[in-house]
Amino acid sequence: MSASTPVILLTGGSRGLGAAMARKLLAEPIKAKVVLIARTEPGMKALQAEYPGQVEYVIGDVGKDEVNEAAVKLAVDKFGSLTGAIFNAAILDPIAPVAKADVSAWKNLFDINYFSLIAGLKAAIPYLRESKGKVVFISSGAAHHYFYGWGAYGASKAATDHLAATLAVEEADIVPFSLDPGVMDTDMQGFIRSHGEGMVSHEHDRFLKLKSEGGLSPPEDPGSVAVNLVLGCPKELAGKAIKFNDPALAAYRDYKA
Repeated sequence: MSASTPVILLTGGSRGLGAAMARKLLAEPIKAKVVLIARTEPGMKALQAEYPGQVEYVIGDVGKDEVNEAAVKLAVDKFGSLTGAIFNAAILDPIAPVAKADVSAWKNLFDINYFSLIAGLKAAIPYLRESKGKVVFISSGAAHHYFYGWGAYGASKAATDHLAATLAVEEADIVPFSLDPGVMDTDMQGFIRSHGEGMVSHEHDRFLKLKSEGGLSPPEDPGSVAVNLVLGCPKELAGKAIKFNDPALAAYRDYKA
């Protein structure tokens, strides 16, 4: 393997935004080596067959520390290094107001959306220091815009943004970045449209309208930005949290805004 070949850890890589990012990493001209984590195998297995020698994967729940640790070990054992990570895996459920909160469901969401990042980072940091690697956290506009019933998800994404900024302060040789991918045409949006009972009607109607009026971005658009950042995010962006179509990221887009 060429010393310049990127080796990237990607969570939630079997479908939606994760699959879009995986394909961009694996295809020409990048031809990265990629270690995927997801709960279901078919999407990852298909990518491994399509890009032989470039893909390894771990089947499991990122909410389990050992799954994240195994993926980092797999990257180093199979590909010899780790040059970047994209932490993408996340869930939206539970959708409910705080007054009706299922605390165990909140804890499960945080295990997946936030504490998995800590487990993955702790295992990956020694190798990312060595490679002067990049880390992209997939965040959300819900980190700073507040929706009825979305307290768990929004809080986990606000914590993600804070983690990116903290890592920038702590790790001089690693460049972390938190990317808001906007509202995409993925399974999560389908989940939102079918779970209006936990939301107020005007907010739910907004998501229905975005779908019916073509207001959802294809995942390839924010996905291309995330990939370009994990390959070459500059030091001056370390710790920042920015939306994918912000003018500050124009140089990292593969599409016309």
